[in-house]
Amino acid sequence: MAKPFPAVGHRYLVTFSTFRVELHFTSITSLTYTGIRKDGSRGPSETVAIRVEELRDDQFLVTWQEADKTTVVHVEDYARHTIVTNITNPDLTFFQDHGTFVQVRDPAGAL
Repeated sequence: MAKPFPAVGHRYLVTFSTFRVELHFTSITSLTYTGIRKDGSRGPSETVAIRVEELRDDQFLVTWQEADKTTVVHVEDYARHTIVTNITNPDLTFFQDHGTFVQVRDPAGAL
């Protein structure tokens, strides 16, 4: 990777058209995602192993597989603060959505 992945150590609130999620990139290989309910409360979370590949300046391909075998492929653009998510569920149904993200503070208050 030519440039360091800018998300490491940060949390982002992602708003897709049908759901919201917080992404916490704990390292270049680990992500904890937490569902955010409509009322703003935190839902279930899972920590997954990720792979990151730089596509171009400030744009990265981020992939992972969840415990239930759901696979997720993101194109994350840190210049435009946009994400395209591609999700294949365990039953092999496919879902794509577009979203925007902002950096947020962790629950303890640190940015």
